[in-house]
Amino acid sequence: MKDSAEKVTLYQLRINQFQKDVSKLDSVISNYSIARIIVALAFLGFVYLGFTNSLFFYSVPVALAIFFYLVKAQLIKEEKRSISKHLINLNQWEIDSLSFQFKNFPQGDRFINPQHAFSHDLDLFGDGSLFQYINRCSTQLGEAMFAANLTEPNFNKDQVIQRQAAIRELAEKIEFRQYCWATGKQLDELEVNFESLYAWLKERGLFQGKKVFTIIKWLLPAITCLSLLAISIDPLFQSVFGVLFFVQLAIAGAYNKRISQLQMKLSRYRGLLENYARIFKLMKEQSFNSTMMHKHQQLATEATDNVKKFSSLVNSLESRMNLIARVFGNGLFLYDFHSVSNVERWREQYATQLPVWLSSLAEWDSLLSFAALHYNQPDYAFAEVGEHLSISATALGHPLIPSSYRVTNSFELGKPAGVLLITGANMAGKSTFLRSIGVNYILSINGSPVCATYWRGPLVQLRSGMRTSDSLQENQSYFFAELNRLQSIIQALRSGKPMLILLDEILKGTNSTDKQTGSRELIKQLMLQQALVVIATHDIALGDMEQQYPDKVVNACFEGKIENDQLTFDYKLNKGSAQKANATFLMRKMGIIP
Repeated sequence: MKDSAEKVTLYQLRINQFQKDVSKLDSVISNYSIARIIVALAFLGFVYLGFTNSLFFYSVPVALAIFFYLVKAQLIKEEKRSISKHLINLNQWEIDSLSFQFKNFPQGDRFINPQHAFSHDLDLFGDGSLFQYINRCSTQLGEAMFAANLTEPNFNKDQVIQRQAAIRELAEKIEFRQYCWATGKQLDELEVNFESLYAWLKERGLFQGKKVFTIIKWLLPAITCLSLLAISIDPLFQSVFGVLFFVQLAIAGAYNKRISQLQMKLSRYRGLLENYARIFKLMKEQSFNSTMMHKHQQLATEATDNVKKFSSLVNSLESRMNLIARVFGNGLFLYDFHSVSNVERWREQYATQLPVWLSSLAEWDSLLSFAALHYNQPDYAFAEVGEHLSISATALGHPLIPSSYRVTNSFELGKPAGVLLITGANMAGKSTFLRSIGVNYILSINGSPVCATYWRGPLVQLRSGMRTSDSLQENQSYFFAELNRLQSIIQALRSGKPMLILLDEILKGTNSTDKQTGSRELIKQLMLQQALVVIATHDIALGDMEQQYPDKVVNACFEGKIENDQLTFDYKLNKGSAQKANATFLMRKMGIIP
């Protein structure tokens, strides 16, 4: 609680500072607005007076230059104000998050997949999900990578250790983390698909590298401009200039459709890449000691100016949308040809690097989320990666349950028994315990701190069967859907893949005798494989399997207590099978039965 109070104080101090910054920026922006009005009036005055005294016309360009300087300066201040406002929001949301109120962060609904091997069972996405609680990504690229890391983690031991070091280092860089987030929020990203951009990177050039177009785009404009200058010598050159002007317009018009298609393809990425360049710049200006972050910083250093340049080139290509600029730009200089050539020249140089830069951005952006978790929850432990198929955990809890009433448990699995059979009544804590194991396992193999004081486990696949449901679209009953999931687990195990398997009340769709027989046979099959298995069940008769297979199966339970005609749960994991019959007591208490 002390650490939490200190974090609240720190976040509040940051809110106060950013509010002061906003007030100062509001004052500066107001002064710029007044100055722009004064300069605009002066400009009109100089134009008016210029008709009586031509000397005033010399002041017109100066007034214009000052006006555009003020516009640019005001835009810079407005951007800083916007970032400061985002930072105020972020720090307030962090305070709320410390009290487990995190509804302001994105839910990750687009990543929900009920058919996934475990994400739906473990509430990884959606309202009140792990994704929403942890996510501090500044970009949708980062969010997609973060979601992929949660659902398809594929790291070896060295990578996990490197990620842990990176997360530790990033956690202390609160200024960097928050400014990345605020900069990313400057752009209201719609879901962007980079496949079109990546496909363009592999296409052949429209103009670049073709000699005939190189000659045309330089020779024709040169001759046209010379003819324009020659008019002052001989008015006959007016007709020559006019012919050349319209010839260039005709040539540009012949390629207008293809250039417009290219412009539309690239323009959707311009603002996005400009914003990414700002985030790359923030990374470039940092200093890191960890191997992983040092590598990402080197890539960010390469990317910063080059991604910004690409955005500027696309912006120049978009300038052709101004009809006057397009007519005179193409009539005089074949502007479209030069704009497309510049973009294609950039592609020749950096086509292979851009996907690498964006992948790097996504990777370290996703790490910012785990770093924020470590910063906010410094008591969470970093996992040890074990070489053997076993898990040891001390004071393990669910990270989405507030610490004020979170109950933690310790357990071991795989030393030597690989099947943990948990019995207990509804509401006793079985499902929550299974989800605690699953969620913390996902965090551990991502290099993230886990909600425990100690965790040691292997790097294996995770599978679960907890929320199997009917599928009307596939004309599939609940029971058959559950059998399909169990079949896929057994098939994966028989192919030699070691697994951590979490099952909650299996074979619910059949009669009790059939369910018990099926459950026993399934457990026997799981015992033969390379698997760590945790099964929650109401069927206490399965508890005798511990005596039959003492080195394979171990019993544990969650019990309720009936005191003073009240049923309570302590949510503590105990050895042995559950003994209390809570359902009859509750039905009597509620008047369902006499």
